Amino acid sequence: MSNRTRQQINIIVAMYLGYAAMMICRQMVTILSPALLADETLALSKTNLGDFAAYGTLGALIGKLIWGPLADKIGGRITILMGIFLTALFIIAFGLSANVMAFTGCSFLLYCTKSSGWPGMTKLIGQWYHPQHYGRVWSILATSSRFSVVLATFFFGWLLSFMPWRTVAFIAAALALIIFIGCYVYLKEKPDNPAFFKENESHSDNKGDNKDNHKTDNSVQARAEKQALDNKYNHPLKDTDTIAGLVAFAKSPRVWLVVIMLMVLTCMMAFLDFVAVYLMESYQLSPSKAAMASTVFPIGSLTGLLAAIAFYDRCSKRGIRTVLTIALILSLLSVLTLQYLPWFNLSAQMNFSVALGAIFLFAFSISPAYYLPMSIFSIEYGGPHSATLVCLIDAFGFAASATFAFIGGRLADSAGGWSSFINMLILISAVGILSVWAFMHAEYRAAKQSVE
Repeated sequence: MSNRTRQQINIIVAMYLGYAAMMICRQMVTILSPALLADETLALSKTNLGDFAAYGTLGALIGKLIWGPLADKIGGRITILMGIFLTALFIIAFGLSANVMAFTGCSFLLYCTKSSGWPGMTKLIGQWYHPQHYGRVWSILATSSRFSVVLATFFFGWLLSFMPWRTVAFIAAALALIIFIGCYVYLKEKPDNPAFFKENESHSDNKGDNKDNHKTDNSVQARAEKQALDNKYNHPLKDTDTIAGLVAFAKSPRVWLVVIMLMVLTCMMAFLDFVAVYLMESYQLSPSKAAMASTVFPIGSLTGLLAAIAFYDRCSKRGIRTVLTIALILSLLSVLTLQYLPWFNLSAQMNFSVALGAIFLFAFSISPAYYLPMSIFSIEYGGPHSATLVCLIDAFGFAASATFAFIGGRLADSAGGWSSFINMLILISAVGILSVWAFMHAEYRAAKQSVE
């Protein structure tokens, strides 16, 4: 194993665990929600839980506006370390809270500091990995959020069955602080060697000169790799300030298309915040069983990302457009299944099993489109302002998600109950199909023009 490969493995493992620590702390608000609702001393309602998620999402939105430009200035390493440490402190504060105002404030601050993770990783990926490998690296790192949520929901949901919810919150914070120490040791800002990617350039040149094996295909691939590195080192926004970068983003139709796509997909992903309570009330589960059953959503999302590792970097933009559009159609069919499942008069156990399968398919279908296109686009198009761009796009997404949480909690508490909530999700899912196709079509056209 070369020294470069060893360094890249250390970096990706540290980022993986660091982001997992932040996600675990953030997810504790959702994991603990059934126990909070069942705690009679707190007297909380589903509207309160929706407000926690909504104000938390607003905190995430503001955090994106802070952490993006900050990460471009201080670098990915410091950004991630600050995020891990602060999220651990705020989940401790959440565990000490005793009223709605305190819970809401902690949710806001917790989500705000967790927003440091993605821009921090965006900067580190841009420094440590070849552009042709961005899809694979992002696919792996994106599984961190899903994998950590699955394990955390199972583990902490199990702890809730025999421990007070406050103790469970403190255990999550302790785990995050342990990971913080490891990341402090192993995370590095950038390679010491300025010629870190020289091997890739030589490899591309060799493939371009190969006359014996698939000359044409190798030549095209070699040109693509060389162009990717040229864009990395000679980016159009190189040596520009943040304002100039923002102006360039505002003038780009592709940026606005990805913004619209992320707004819709973030609302769809926000269903996760309601899944545990939805299952508890719709299928008469205990809080701990509902928390554990809700892991079907992150498991589905994780499975979708594992599938993306295998295909994303191997597909053309046109192929990715087709795959992601089909996936979003499946997500719409999944939500329709949840809404009209009672029409089939199945047994209670069969209804529950089909519902879990539909939620799994929903999460499986949307996760590659949610995590990968925007993240890769931000590094390639944003260049030196990649963290600012990724956070700007995310901020729009979180603004939409906050609106979804406010409305969703109230719909679930209304006379229409969860049926009204699912109807809203059906409409959003239909719009998701159109938004994903539109952005990926723009990416396909841009890639085609660059080759020509």
